[in-house]
Amino acid sequence: MHLIMVDDHKLFAKSLEISLKERVDKFEVLTSPEGLSKLLSQKMPDVLMLDIHMGDHNGLEVAQEVLQEYPDLKIVFLSGYDLLEYHNRAIEIGAKGFINKNISIHDLIDQVERVIRGGMIFPRSASDSEVVPLTSREKEVLQLMAEGLRQQDVADKLFISRRTVNNHIQMINEKFQVNSTVSAIVKGIELGIISVNYRT
Repeated sequence: MHLIMVDDHKLFAKSLEISLKERVDKFEVLTSPEGLSKLLSQKMPDVLMLDIHMGDHNGLEVAQEVLQEYPDLKIVFLSGYDLLEYHNRAIEIGAKGFINKNISIHDLIDQVERVIRGGMIFPRSASDSEVVPLTSREKEVLQLMAEGLRQQDVADKLFISRRTVNNHIQMINEKFQVNSTVSAIVKGIELGIISVNYRT
């Protein structure tokens, strides 16, 4: 079994490398996707494992680019950001699985082997599947609200009326089954639909 992993968390990558040393034929690690194209041109792995957040790089975007060049490559996301929106995006892109980093080594190998045999691994909970998807505009509105903008500011930024913004918020609350914008923002973050950048 030949695996390539791209993950900017060096300690995690090293730990996994040590753990897999006796269990796989070849395990290669990159801390940035910048050298990935060259590595793939030399020899294709059985599975490429990608993190979601890798510094300035987005694993979902990296996967999309790689699959355009190598459509038969099996890609699995290995991430601590185990969110429904990421699962859905990964499926759309053509990835074969999404595995939480909290998994044991034994289970990780078992899951990867399933992918190699042609399987797909995407965890889904009953509560997640009941959420009605937001439209692109609703996602935009929710993201801007999460960034602290007021309804009028959102309206100005999106060139729509404040009434339209309010209608979008009401629809978001209805889809998420919540009764406040704050609750909708929290739900959106939990599902991976929106992100909040914490500045240090």
